[in-house]
Amino acid sequence: MIWQLDLLFFVILVVLAALALWVRNMMAAVPILSAFSLVVAVMFAALSAVDVAFVEAVLGAGLTGLLFILLIRSTSERADAPTPPRHRLVVLPLIGAFVGLMIYASGGLPDKGDPMAPSHQRVSPDYIEGSVPETLTPNVVTAVLADYRSLDTLGEVVVIFTAGTAVVMILFERPRRRRREHGGATT
Repeated sequence: MIWQLDLLFFVILVVLAALALWVRNMMAAVPILSAFSLVVAVMFAALSAVDVAFVEAVLGAGLTGLLFILLIRSTSERADAPTPPRHRLVVLPLIGAFVGLMIYASGGLPDKGDPMAPSHQRVSPDYIEGSVPETLTPNVVTAVLADYRSLDTLGEVVVIFTAGTAVVMILFERPRRRRREHGGATT
């Protein structure tokens, strides 16, 4: 059953990526890309990488979508044409399918705070008991992020730094371009 869900997620990702490339309106592509990030977050959660799933959901689906909207609004010379109604007919069933999948998947989750949940039985006790003697770090969260999963944390920091740098470069390019077009000096 697991490989069928992986295949389903893969198909959903391919469809969302193709749909984001197919729509002509950039503002319509933003929610599609946010849905793509949500599916990736679900896949991370299925791989028991809940911290990475959380970061992907918050940054990939939430903050990045907001930044995309702000960038499109601030860099566009004119407003994009409104999305044709036929595009909404494609997106709405995808959103409905995603919501249905989330409701179905949430039925298999353990109860909140259940001490017998798999996450409390395997790795967590090792981290809690071994973090101080193995890493000499008194904070368990810091030990996990900086010692046990340092390469994963470094990768996340690089991705966030790269995205932030790209946003700053795009936002500051427009005023320089506008000054050049109007005969102003650039520095």
